[in-house]
Amino acid sequence: MRVAVVVRKGILISLDRDVAEMEELCRSADVEIIYEVMQRRSRPDQSYYIGRGRYKDLLTLIAERPVDIMIINGELKPSQHFNLENGLKIECLDRIGVVLDIFTSRAESRESKLQVELARLKYQVPLMREWVHSAKAGEHPGFLGGGEYAVDVYYNMIRRRIAQVEEELQGLARDGVLRREVRRYKGFRTVCLAGYTNAGKSSLMRKVTGEEVVVADRMFSTLGTTTRRVGSTKILLTDTVGFLRGLPHFLVESFRNTLQDVFTADLVVLVVDSSEPLYDVSLKVEAVREILGDKVPGNRLLVALNKSDSDPDRMGDMIMMVQDTLDPMAVLTISALTGDGVEALMRTIDRYFRPPVIVRFTASNGSATATEVSRLYDSFFIESIEYSNVVKVVFRCTSDDLEVIMDRIHSLPGIKDVSSEDDSFIDR
Repeated sequence: MRVAVVVRKGILISLDRDVAEMEELCRSADVEIIYEVMQRRSRPDQSYYIGRGRYKDLLTLIAERPVDIMIINGELKPSQHFNLENGLKIECLDRIGVVLDIFTSRAESRESKLQVELARLKYQVPLMREWVHSAKAGEHPGFLGGGEYAVDVYYNMIRRRIAQVEEELQGLARDGVLRREVRRYKGFRTVCLAGYTNAGKSSLMRKVTGEEVVVADRMFSTLGTTTRRVGSTKILLTDTVGFLRGLPHFLVESFRNTLQDVFTADLVVLVVDSSEPLYDVSLKVEAVREILGDKVPGNRLLVALNKSDSDPDRMGDMIMMVQDTLDPMAVLTISALTGDGVEALMRTIDRYFRPPVIVRFTASNGSATATEVSRLYDSFFIESIEYSNVVKVVFRCTSDDLEVIMDRIHSLPGIKDVSSEDDSFIDR
């Protein structure tokens, strides 16, 4: 049964003309912008964000053309939020409030729901303080409705709930650490797809794994993490929540559990939407750099310029910008839609993870050799096997494992032509 989507009618307020990302956020939050109000100011008004004259105009405009919600293209102080909602009598959301509305509607797993709840609660705390200090009895148009006494009770409830959610998330974080340790013990290596929201991470995930994952032309279509095995390899590919520039610290901190999948991955593939203007892409790459910080060094970072088929002539400038900003191990151009460049990307990932030592041997085709080959399949990278009256095997291992493996191989019946050589990934 489909749940009907309720689209709210809204007004967008902005102090500059750069509203494209805010409009996209509103669309993703199911808010239809009926009209926009622009006011050029060097800084927001302390009381109403917009100037007092424009605020009075809004009173008349909203009375003549009613809307359900007012969206601010910026971040409101608690006092500004209170004054706008209390004066205009409609719900008011700033940029972070809209993001949280999207998160709330998209969260599906227990962990993502808790992370969204924690972020929303932390967002509400300063608003609660302002409401407790300033509110008068009466109905409030937003989520703070119910009068001063009800809000005071709600404020105390928020503080208790934050402690409960943080405790439960700590337990889930411990489960995540254990899950990652088990995967590593079993020989799996992890590749995490990261990037700005709506860059095409989920599309690339589906192209590589062939499995159905949520793909939509909207921001934050993926909120939790999705992990899939790449074919029969020992590589696990994880899709994560998209980034957004200007995120406050509390919001990033609330999603600490999810971000651990990025920070602890063996390799991070940063997916970049290269179809946008170079300046916009550079801002988004810089935002990603700030979030990743020094937790993902360049030798664990691979950049995939997605949608490169939209304007191939710009790729040279795009690659130079990315290299200057991030200093990654490599920058590749791909199209998750057409598949162009995806095979080259996977070859680069495969080569990154391939153990550096190549071992070759020939042995009799018998039960002892079959057992050893099975053990090699479980723990190492088999490159080729030829069966006849003998078995010819080529596989890869690390230098640390080489001595033990060689002892086992030399004990096989009919063993001959045993050799090993180092074939390290030079760009690693």
